[in-house]
Amino acid sequence: MRHFPSTQKLISDLTFALTCTISNGTSLVRDQPQVDATARKLVERMKALEYEKRRAEAELQSIRAALKVAGVKAEPIQKEMFAHEHFYVSAHVFEAQSLRECCEQILEDHPGQWFSKSDIEYLIVRGGYKFSTDDPKNSVAVTLQRMKDDGRCEVQRARGSRGNRYSWPQPLERSTDAASTKRKRK
Repeated sequence: MRHFPSTQKLISDLTFALTCTISNGTSLVRDQPQVDATARKLVERMKALEYEKRRAEAELQSIRAALKVAGVKAEPIQKEMFAHEHFYVSAHVFEAQSLRECCEQILEDHPGQWFSKSDIEYLIVRGGYKFSTDDPKNSVAVTLQRMKDDGRCEVQRARGSRGNRYSWPQPLERSTDAASTKRKRK
């Protein structure tokens, strides 16, 4: 008959399975009741941060719900600002594209999001595009301005440190209102 270790024994063993740095690398500590004080502090801090993260997410959810009830549309959190960055880097998607194609793809991949020229330059470089100029940010700005003139992107003008923001153009909403249709024809 085969004997399996008790659940309590497994929990006990795993409780002390912490990583500790030693002179020749990282070691897994299993059978020692005494764990390196630094490792213990790191684990405690990690647990505290995870708890704080869950608490903050719950508070954010409550605030969003309250704002929705109040009819206030809050700007979305930009956590997905660079949602496609990993793909751009791993696939080097911009290596064989023109600068305009790169800008269009970034804006099209992130509909409804607003990017600065620095954001777009960053993603283009991460995606493998090689600029042949000493001022890539200016090249991106000129390209985006030309795209705006051609109706291929929208711009929110701003002065100062924020600068202009660019986004993929939103589709025009069709109005069934007869009066608005008549105004459009004139």
